[in-house]
Amino acid sequence: MNMFDRANLSLRHDLEAYARALCTIVTAIPQAQDLCERVVKETRLAQALLAFGSSPQLAELGQLAFHLSNLWPYRERPFARTVGFDEEIAEARRQREEALRGVKLLARFSGDTLAAEVSTCFSNIAGYLEEEQRLLEECHALIQPHAANMDLTRKRLNLLVATTDARLPASAEQRARLQAYNAATTLLRDWENGVPLDERGVDILERCLDALEQADNVFSAEGQTSRCA
Repeated sequence: MNMFDRANLSLRHDLEAYARALCTIVTAIPQAQDLCERVVKETRLAQALLAFGSSPQLAELGQLAFHLSNLWPYRERPFARTVGFDEEIAEARRQREEALRGVKLLARFSGDTLAAEVSTCFSNIAGYLEEEQRLLEECHALIQPHAANMDLTRKRLNLLVATTDARLPASAEQRARLQAYNAATTLLRDWENGVPLDERGVDILERCLDALEQADNVFSAEGQTSRCA
C-alpha cells in the first residue's frame, strides 16, 4: 500500500470516527438538555414548597435550589463544544453533589411532610444530573480523540487534494475524488465551527454519512457504513 492509499484509508477512518461522534451529539445532547429542563422544573417546585417554611435551614435550601437551576443549556451556547464536554461534566458532577447535600440537610426534618416533599425534589434532581453526566461523558469520549486528530486529518486531506490535482489526469475519476475530498473539507470546517444542536446538526450528520458512502465508491475502501437508527 503506497502513501496515497494509506492516506485515503486513514481519511475514511477519520470520517467514520466523525460520524460516530456526530451521531452521539445529535442524539445524546438533546436528551441531556431535556434532563436539565427536568432539573429546572424540580427546582421551581422545591422553591414553591420552601416558600411555606420559615426556618433558616429551609431558607438555605431555597438558595441551593436557585443555584441548581443554573445549568449550561441556558447559557449562550448554541453549538456543541467540539473540543469536549469536560466543563459541563464537572458542572453536572458538582451540581449533583449539591443536590445530595440538600437531601442530607432535609434528613434532619424527620417526619416533616414539607421536608419530605422537598427531599423528593432534590433526590430527583440528583438522579437527572447523574444521567446528564453519563450522556456528556459518552459524548466526550468520542469527541475528544477526534478533535485531537483534526490537524492530522487536515494534512491528509491537503496531501490527497494536491496529489490528485498534480498526478491524476483530468477525468471522471479525478473529478469524483476531488468532489469527495471537498465534501470532507466542508465537514471538517463544520466540526471546527461547532456542531449545531438542532436539525442542522442532523443535516451535518447526514452529509457526513453521504461522504462516507462516496468514499467507499471512490477510495475502494472495504466495509459498509450504516446510518444511525
